[in-house]
Amino acid sequence: MATATQPVLTLSPPEAAERRRAVQSALGSLHIEGMEPDREELEIVDRFARGEIDLATMKAQMDADIETHL
Repeated sequence: MATATQPVLTLSPPEAAERRRAVQSALGSLHIEGMEPDREELEIVDRFARGEIDLATMKAQMDADIETHL
């Protein structure tokens, strides 16, 4: 799976903050439910938060990662 090494989306400071908030909220929800994402999943959501990938790409990469662990 190829990954970007720099942001491919130009995020404004409010957009970047909103992505970080959304990622932290989702991770918090998982933690509350007793689930912990693995290293690869954290790397994917971090790339999304930094603007290196868009939402559709994040979803596709997460689906692929989950599929490899079934």
